Amino acid sequence: MSWAQRAARNILPLSREKSHLAAALKEWRYEGGFHDLEAPEADCELCDHPDIRYQFEIRNLLTDARLQIGSECINRFGISATGDDGEDLDAAGTRKRVGRDRRTLVEEARKKRVITALVALSQADPEFRILAFIDYLQDRGAFTPKQLALLLWRFEKLRVPFNVRDFKLTIRRDREKVQLLDMADWQIERLLPAMSPSQREFLAAARSLASQ
Repeated sequence: MSWAQRAARNILPLSREKSHLAAALKEWRYEGGFHDLEAPEADCELCDHPDIRYQFEIRNLLTDARLQIGSECINRFGISATGDDGEDLDAAGTRKRVGRDRRTLVEEARKKRVITALVALSQADPEFRILAFIDYLQDRGAFTPKQLALLLWRFEKLRVPFNVRDFKLTIRRDREKVQLLDMADWQIERLLPAMSPSQREFLAAARSLASQ
């Protein structure tokens, strides 16, 4: 059975239109409801695709029926999204909104993993000032080079599970750039997975200039 056939089987009984999939799909909208299941454990209620983690809700404007589906199906089946003012978006606008909302989910999941690691570290090391680090994270969304180097050292020393790629580095301020450039090569190597492409470019350029 094709995706279109599965979609027709799932959506036609919930729509005013009972015969034609394309016509029935025009009754549905993505209005911005989404959530993270935290594990890929659901099936898309439109096409039955398994292992969905991020669910996006679509609603039938005529019957008020709702389905939890994967973000890809919104674009694949041409379901329109609504804009910030409730207007129907075209295909390009829909893709933009769905992409933005998916990035929001991914970013929220990343931050949650970071906070989970920090909490675990505070439990393993009662002297660790978790609130100061969480406050800094909430304020700036990232850690300075010294802060992140300290965190990585403590995680490894106390064998607290973490993924360095979940952490972000900030070097917007001059003192933060100095912190990074003053670090030993082995310290910088540990921070590289948390650095953005532009931060790596800055580091390479600064090192090249210093070697001249």
